[in-house]
Order: sequence, then C-alpha cells, then structure tokens
Amino acid sequence: MLKKNNKDGLIKQTKISSINHMQTKAQLRLNPYKYHLSIEAKKRLRWMYILYYEHEANISVSANKIGISRQWLSSIKSEFERNNKNPRSLEPKSKASKNTRNRNRIDKNIENKIIKIRNNHFWGKDKIKAYLKNQHNIKVNHNTINKYLHLHNKINPKISLKNTNAMQNKKIREASLQAKFRPPKKLKDLSPGALVEKDMKYIPKLGKNRQYNKERDFFYQHTCIDSFTRIRTIDITEDFKSKTVTLAFKEAQKRMPFNIACINVDNGSENQGEFSRYLQEQNIFQFYSNISTPTNNPRVERSHLSDDVEFYNRGNIYNYYKDQLVATNYREYIYNYLRPHQALAQMTPMDFYKLWKQDSEKAIKITEKWQKYLKKQSIRLSKARKIKKREQINALMNFIDSKMNNKNNLDDTKLQLINCQLCSIA
Repeated sequence: MLKKNNKDGLIKQTKISSINHMQTKAQLRLNPYKYHLSIEAKKRLRWMYILYYEHEANISVSANKIGISRQWLSSIKSEFERNNKNPRSLEPKSKASKNTRNRNRIDKNIENKIIKIRNNHFWGKDKIKAYLKNQHNIKVNHNTINKYLHLHNKINPKISLKNTNAMQNKKIREASLQAKFRPPKKLKDLSPGALVEKDMKYIPKLGKNRQYNKERDFFYQHTCIDSFTRIRTIDITEDFKSKTVTLAFKEAQKRMPFNIACINVDNGSENQGEFSRYLQEQNIFQFYSNISTPTNNPRVERSHLSDDVEFYNRGNIYNYYKDQLVATNYREYIYNYLRPHQALAQMTPMDFYKLWKQDSEKAIKITEKWQKYLKKQSIRLSKARKIKKREQINALMNFIDSKMNNKNNLDDTKLQLINCQLCSIA
C-alpha cells in the first residue's frame, strides 16, 4: 500500500512538473509581454501552445490530446485569432446574470437608515456598515450599501468613474517601455549604455534682455551622459519642441559608441509626445525623475555645473546659433577625450570605456571604489548635520528656559539663535 502511494505521488509530481514546463514555454511564445492572466486563462494558453507548436494547428488532434471537445477548442482558437493572439482574450467571460431585478433586496427600513446616515454624516460604505452593526445590530454588506448609495445619487459620479477607470487600467496592463519612477541603482554602474541620463539646459544669448521672457532669447542645450562611463553628448537647438528634441537625440545616438538600453529624463514637455514615441520604436526604456527633484538625475546635473564653471562663465556664450554650436562641439570633445574625472580614477570617459572593453572587472572595481567613497562622505555629512541640529535645538531650549524663568542671561541665549535654522532631528 505504501509503495502504491509513493508511486501515485511520483506520477502526480511528474505531471505537475510537466504542466509547469509547458506553461513556461507557452508564456514565452504566446505571452511575451507577460500580461497578468487568471488560472483559467493560463490553462487555455497551454491549449493554444499545444495547438500551434505541437500539432501544427490541427484542432482534432489537439482536442483529443487535451481532452476537450473539438467545437470548444475551435471557438477558443477563433476568439484568440480574432484578437490578434492577445493572451488576455483567453480570459473566461463572466457568468453573472445581467438581469438582477429579481434578486432579494434589503428591507426598505434598512435602506432608509443607510440614506439617513449618509445625509447626516457623509460617511462611506465601510463606516455605515460598522455603524449599523454597532448601533442597530444590523449586518449589511458594504457592497450592498454602496449599491444603494449609487441608486440614490449619493456618490459623486466623477470620483466613482475615476476609481473604476483606475482599476481597469490596473487589470489591463499595456506593454509600454515607460515607468514613472526612478531607475534601479544597479543600472547606474552596470555597463556602458545600460542607463543614460538626459536633461535640458537654458543658455541665454549674448546681449539679450535680462528678463528672458521670450523663447528666442535662449539656446537650448540637450545633454545625454552615460551613467557608467560618463561619455557625454551635447546638442544645441533653437527651441525645445518634442520634434526638435527627437532629431537632436538621433544625432546624439550616432555619436555614442554603444547602444542605449534605458534613459532617465525629467517631466518636461520636450520628453513627451514624439520623443517618447521614438524611444518606444527604438526599444529604449524610459524612466522619469520625480517632479522638481534634480537629484534624481545627478550625473547630468553635475555635468551642467561643470559647463557653467569651466565653459559658459569663461565667455563661451554667443549670439548666433552656428557660433554656439561650434563652441559646444568643442566642449563635448574636451569633456570626453581630455578632461579627467575623479569618479573614473582621473581617467577620461573614452579611456575608461576602452578599459572596460579590455578588462571589464578592473573598470567595475574603479566604480565600486568610488561608490564606497561617496557612501563614507554621505555618512560623514549626515552626522555633521545631526550635530548642528542638536546644537540649534539646545540653543533654543536655553532661550526658552531663560525666558520662562526670567534669568539674566536672556540676551546671551538670544544671540545664539541668530541665523539658526531649526528642524527636527527625528
């Protein structure tokens, strides 16, 4: 008996393993965008894999192997092909009744109590449910309460529609190479081209009005910098429309010695529309920085500071587009081929890229050493800020103590509060 049980368990385990293996192959072939599917839809996806890749779309043979009727498999196949082989079309349709008029209703008195509570307190369904149970010993499902609130127009249709659409968008996840969040830290020092940071810089034209209210008073510098090697491209445009920025980015791609896999941009209008569509066509994953957070794009922002100190503040601003373009092209050459970088062990970006191609492990060690240095600096600065905050709070507490107890050293404690920026150390 024990041997039989072991044998049955082994057969069951082998069967489950075979199904899982087939499910994996079906997902890779028929669900490449990894849509979320229910258990029933995954089962039907396996059926489609058997049909297309094991029996060459022969419905009869496939139906016999699966163990379902030929008509049933044929209808699923038709629906699958009608939706361009979208795996989400395999989801089973709801069996809920469309006509709900004959369903049991709650008592009219309970319905009136629900509406009365809503009118008096403007509570939601969960609070109304708890109130009915606590005060009247009445048990009503929160969804039932919500239904009657809808029937009596006690719910804002705009808010309700917004929540409904949000849930639908969550269920139907379209394949999109976009993410409204920062890229993972691993990408920053992974390899050349793994992550490129992009940003736009305003360059005021020489001799223009200092109010700078007009678009023609500026040139626009579009900077792309590889997060790993610090190789950088600089493009100058006369406007920042999405179409213009796209053309500039195409030129930048040609000058990069590697393919670009991901790009991190801010939320400016120039990074939407046609530019975003071009990234989709090129299969470049687009990350977005948080709004008004330049620290999310640190390396390109730091390069802009270097441009100000080393280039623009030294008289390299021109009034004509061609002159500015020539100057910035030379700046790009200096930055990539001549300027040493502390983060790259005082190597130039191009030399560091050559080192990575020859000995990638040595290049990665350099980046790891720099990250350790940055971490130590961050801890040191954090401790210094906390010490300063404690000193400021102690000064405030001394002032309060002198004021409340009428001590003679009030003026001395007040002087300690000059230019004191207090904030919590919690």
